[in-house]
Amino acid sequence: MRHARVVTGIFTALALMASVLPARAEVSTVNVTIQYGIGYLPLYVMRHDHLLEKHLQQEGLHSKVTWSQIGTGSVVNDALLSGRTAFAGGGPPQMLTLWDRTQSNLKVKGIAALSSMPMFLNANQPRLKSLDDFTSSDRIAVASAGSSIETLILQMAAAKRYGAANFRKFDPLMVNLAHPDGMTALLSKSYITAQFTAPPYQYEELTHPGIHRMLSSYDVTGGPATFLMVWTTTRFRDENPKTVKAYYDALTEATDFINAHKRQAAAIYVQDEKGSGSADDVLKMLNDPDVHVTMVPQHIMDYAKTMYRLGTIKHMPTSWKDLFFPEVYGLPGS
Repeated sequence: MRHARVVTGIFTALALMASVLPARAEVSTVNVTIQYGIGYLPLYVMRHDHLLEKHLQQEGLHSKVTWSQIGTGSVVNDALLSGRTAFAGGGPPQMLTLWDRTQSNLKVKGIAALSSMPMFLNANQPRLKSLDDFTSSDRIAVASAGSSIETLILQMAAAKRYGAANFRKFDPLMVNLAHPDGMTALLSKSYITAQFTAPPYQYEELTHPGIHRMLSSYDVTGGPATFLMVWTTTRFRDENPKTVKAYYDALTEATDFINAHKRQAAAIYVQDEKGSGSADDVLKMLNDPDVHVTMVPQHIMDYAKTMYRLGTIKHMPTSWKDLFFPEVYGLPGS
């Protein structure tokens, strides 16, 4: 009996100690990256309205939040892998590449989609009417050339038209320029003859004389497909579950706000991105039936199948859910 009482006393003491010891601290500073363009609007709203700070506090955290605006996805992924940012955002191909390469260590996965929007291949030369018209002297401005969603769409278009073996047909023509720089180069009509870009830049370009659309990404995907999304590492999520939950909840609130208050959301974007047209211009884009601000992953598996078939990823997911954390499993993803 005495032995039993001693053992019971030890377990009671341990339980009391566990109750008073602080839980493992989560990160004190949450570093978040954002890129340019209307497709990142949920992140613009999160930053403007301090929604991440709000939801961190609701989780009992008082972390400092810092935002970095970066022009290319490759830099964003480097920041994620090095621990300089907690959350990365960009096109599905960039996430799929990291998911494929981190299977045995960091295990990168998607948190949610940000938007489904068409991307346009715009040109400044009248002779460029179809893909067949490109020559070796042409140059196509592409943000994060080689790894971006625009790159993959152009490769998909090339494979569809010229055969899978020629999916890199247009890679030598690509010039790595962030969307704003690519637009400037296209409009100057110097060495850039086309740009594969995204909202709002593609729409603004088409208001200038001599600029015309050659191709829409929806021509290749067959309809709306995820344009941008956000992701993090499984390691960060396991070590900072409340921080990741706060980020997801903040993103949900921002997405709901945009769809309920498009004019206010447009005003936020114009305020933060000075020189990006008027709020009416942005509102017109948001009201385009082809533009969707949504957390639902759309056609992610189509991207994965294409990249696997072309050999740009070595692992093939069995479902879109293999690529995401459980928070979005209840959404009608694909």
